Amino acid sequence: LAIVDAEGLDALTVRKVADEFGVTPMALYWHFSNKDALLEAVGDAVVAELRVPDGSLDLESYLREAMTSLVDAMRAHPNATPLVPGRILVTEAGRELTEQTLDKLSLAAFDVDKAAAVAHYALMIAMTLVTGEPGAETTVKPTERAEAHEAKLALLQSLPEDRYPRLRAAAPAMVECGDSDDYYGTAIDIFVAGVMAEAGSLATL
Repeated sequence: LAIVDAEGLDALTVRKVADEFGVTPMALYWHFSNKDALLEAVGDAVVAELRVPDGSLDLESYLREAMTSLVDAMRAHPNATPLVPGRILVTEAGRELTEQTLDKLSLAAFDVDKAAAVAHYALMIAMTLVTGEPGAETTVKPTERAEAHEAKLALLQSLPEDRYPRLRAAAPAMVECGDSDDYYGTAIDIFVAGVMAEAGSLATL
C-alpha cells in the first residue's frame, strides 16, 4: 500500500516489495504466486478498512454512512481505488456492507434488480469521486499535476468571456478542489437524496 500510495499501481511489483523487505523476490512467491495475487491482497487491505454502519439506522442515515465509509476507505488510498470493485464482495466487510445495503433497499420496496443497481451506483460514484477529485486526479502522476492543472486553468480562462462567463468563473474550482470534505459531503448528499426520492415514489405505488 505504501508503494501504491506513493507511486501508483503500475509501480507495484513483487521485486519492489521484496526490496523493501530486504529479501529476494522468490521469498515473496511463497506468499503471492504472481503480481495479480499481490494486487488482490492490496485491494483486500483497502476494503478491509470499510466501516459497516449500524444496521438499525433508517435507510437515509444508513445510505449516508455507507457511502461515507466507501469514500473514506478509498480516500485513504486513492491510487488503489481501481482494485476495490473487484474485491468488494470477496472480503467480509465488503459483503456485509453490501448485504445490509440490499436489505435496507428491499425493505423500502426496491425490487432485487433496482436494489442491486443502487448498490452498484454507490460503489461506482464513490470510486469516481475519489479518482477524479479536482486537483488530485489519480490519472495524472503527482509529479505532473502542477503542470497539468496550470494548463487546464489557462485553457478555461482563455475562453471568450462573453460566451463562457460561468465556466471562466468556475475554472479554479474545476481545476483544484478547495474543500475536499465539502466536495465529498455534497456528492453523498445528492446521491442519498436521489435514492430517497426514488424510495418515496415506490412507497406511493
